[in-house]
Amino acid sequence: MTFPGSSFSIGPIRVQPPLVMAPLHEITDQPFRRMIRGVGGVGLTVSEMISSEALIRHARKAERMMAAEGEHPFAMQLAGSVPEHLADAARMARDAGADIIDLNMGCPASNVTKGGAGSALLRDIRLAEACVTAMVKAVDLPVTVKMRAGWDHSQKEKAEYLDFLRMFDAVGVKALAIHPRTRAQQYEGHADWSLIARAVEAGVSFPIIGNGDVNTPADALRMAAETGCHGVMIGRAALTNPWIFRQVMEPGLEVTETERIDLCIAFFGMLLDLLEPREALHKMKKIGSWFTKGLPGGVHFRQGLQECHDHSTIIGELEKLKHYRAAPEA
Repeated sequence: MTFPGSSFSIGPIRVQPPLVMAPLHEITDQPFRRMIRGVGGVGLTVSEMISSEALIRHARKAERMMAAEGEHPFAMQLAGSVPEHLADAARMARDAGADIIDLNMGCPASNVTKGGAGSALLRDIRLAEACVTAMVKAVDLPVTVKMRAGWDHSQKEKAEYLDFLRMFDAVGVKALAIHPRTRAQQYEGHADWSLIARAVEAGVSFPIIGNGDVNTPADALRMAAETGCHGVMIGRAALTNPWIFRQVMEPGLEVTETERIDLCIAFFGMLLDLLEPREALHKMKKIGSWFTKGLPGGVHFRQGLQECHDHSTIIGELEKLKHYRAAPEA
């Protein structure tokens, strides 16, 4: 099976291959996105979500979120529920080098929804319309949305998300990524891909990007085939397999254990170049736990990872993994 299309467009911006690295909180910062771009196979990268209010108060945050050298196309994702603040933040994102501005209407976290942002916007279509309209009017860049299938099961059953699609089309949204779980589901149960297919069938003028339960290259191919979506967004699967995007477009591509370890070491070097030492060490521990899943000796490495207090020790332990010859543990 091969991917049914080679690209799609968000306004004037071509996304090729039609694969998107999902925004992940405290993960998809500039070093991580640079690493994913270096591996290849991804057509669009998205920043981790940033609050519009936080961005306005602390303009330097935009510098941390801005695109890495050569990282285009690149989308910056904003969260908020005050149209004027989202408009200001969209302009700041544009000035920081974003090619696309995305509005988060999918985050289910209570600390986000209690302020009316994220998936809470699914409870108020008029407020959502005001937010998106303000962003569209504020910048001459494509504005996109990432959303869930509804706030709860009742909203999903009524297919109210289709009302949002039509509203987005009317106000000038240029693409929609849909995660077909409700906010109430959080990350439980399964993503109902049939809702992605219904979004495609709605006949809106913008591309639909499918998201949710894409854990392998085969999942991405199956989602595209079953739903007709124009692109596929992949999230946490890229933490354990950064090659997943290439493997979607290059079926049969194999990655050796040594290649995986070498990429992890190179990525950690990038962290040290771009972040303060303490922050880099924190990221090493977090990402190292993901990168080494499935590697022989990975369990042993992860058990000792949190006890490491300097980057050289972590890199030394990774080098040892290359020579681990016991039966796979993880």
